[in-house]
Amino acid sequence: MGTLRLIDVSEHNANIDWEQARNHIDGAIIRCGYGTDIASQDDKYWKRNADECTRLGIPFGTYLYSYANTDSKSRSEAAHVLRLIKGYNLSYPVYLDLEEEISPDTRIHAVRGAKIFGEIIEASGYWCGIYANENWYKTVIGNRLDQYTKWVAKYSLQKPVISNTDIWQYTSCGSIPGLTGNNSRVDVNYCYRDFPNIINSEGKQSPISTPAYNNEKRELIRVGQEHANNFAGAGLVCDGIRGELTVSAAVKVLQTALNMDYHQDLSIDGIIGHKTLQALGSHYVCRGETQYMVTAAEILLYMAGYNAGGVECPGIFGSGLSKAVKAFKQNQGLSLNGDCCTDTFLALVK
Repeated sequence: MGTLRLIDVSEHNANIDWEQARNHIDGAIIRCGYGTDIASQDDKYWKRNADECTRLGIPFGTYLYSYANTDSKSRSEAAHVLRLIKGYNLSYPVYLDLEEEISPDTRIHAVRGAKIFGEIIEASGYWCGIYANENWYKTVIGNRLDQYTKWVAKYSLQKPVISNTDIWQYTSCGSIPGLTGNNSRVDVNYCYRDFPNIINSEGKQSPISTPAYNNEKRELIRVGQEHANNFAGAGLVCDGIRGELTVSAAVKVLQTALNMDYHQDLSIDGIIGHKTLQALGSHYVCRGETQYMVTAAEILLYMAGYNAGGVECPGIFGSGLSKAVKAFKQNQGLSLNGDCCTDTFLALVK
């Protein structure tokens, strides 16, 4: 695949002649709106642009400009996008545009908010990506959102130095036939990844055909999230979605139990590092045992969508937990004894 040429557009580009533009581009990223899920914050040209690209077979994705400075606003921004893209087949990811500087709270909240947004978007069957300029990636984001595809703005002849950049927005003053709004200027991008082929082959971008969780599993995960908050102070939004924040919380649960049972003095940071692996060592729990590592096993299984038969503190390894451990290990291809061994704990926090 050669480098693709994309434009990104919004209501500021006004009425676009897509018939003319399609001969000069490989695709488009269309703004669907900005901020929380309020109809007045929908992009005025979103529907027309998405309908025209659909009619003409122009591959497109979307982006939303973020103002979120709280968890609830981040969830609302995700709901905003999902409301507007319903019924469309996207060939490019859903991007969250992180650049708002008016309130310092938005900058502080950006990474956490992006993870909340991304979990919801991906749980709905879509690819999620993050748009930011090179400076934001260097000074605000770092590598903390590396699980999402990167769209980086840098108006220069030199490509961004941000690793694994999939789309480079290299100018805001491009000229494309068919675009006359905004003084005939438009953002133009180089795309180095064949998203239409990847997304179509994976069958993503269709929430109807790829439901993230059935209701029963989602409820089990939600129960696990509640227990993680109580046991390890995880601070999760209890939404039943096993995303990045939930996985990190699972590590916190394990670290808390290791501290309580074995006095390890681990930092409860949600990161599986050398000290946590060393503390875990070859520890395991089995039927009949009572300890906080059993509590951790119960919570972790709920967070993975398995019914552990309840959570006790300290936990007692009974028949409900034994059944859940065996089911999880079978699905993971692990040894089918009834113990919750080191490999089982590690699999539960991935």
